[in-house]
Amino acid sequence: MKKINLILALLVVGLAAQFALGQKSKPEDLQMLVKAARFLEAKPLDKNAKDVRAWAVAFLIEAKDVHLLICGGELMEPVLDKKNKYSTELIGQYLIGMGAFKIENADKADDENAAQLAGLESLLKVYEQILAEKPKARHDGMDALLAKRNQNQLRDAVIAAACTKKSDK
Repeated sequence: MKKINLILALLVVGLAAQFALGQKSKPEDLQMLVKAARFLEAKPLDKNAKDVRAWAVAFLIEAKDVHLLICGGELMEPVLDKKNKYSTELIGQYLIGMGAFKIENADKADDENAAQLAGLESLLKVYEQILAEKPKARHDGMDALLAKRNQNQLRDAVIAAACTKKSDK
């Protein structure tokens, strides 16, 4: 485990140095982010999930060519709620899901509503997986988001939240 942590730490330092120089992300790093998103959607509580999540979030913070807009407001209230035991995992997945969407859909990279929706759908997959393993992790606000998704109302909620770039308004 220490060896994996050391490798991840060196990888993060190397990526930070690369991005500090303003270089574009390597295609293999972009694909690694997408794979990390899918892994975390399927196994958010895996023994390696914390390290994968940390790498992915650090990558997105440093990436010069993957731009994320973090939406606040009502949509994110249940995710950020102090009573939500898994808020760290969920907010991380929201970011990772948006990043994966933008990488996989370069033609829609500027469609903030689509990216927000993808991030929320990704975090809801994680929430469902967490509930499968830890039923006591249920959270009313997260359940309300699930209900919106299941009733095909999540897209409308994203549009109503108006999480677009200021220059688009």
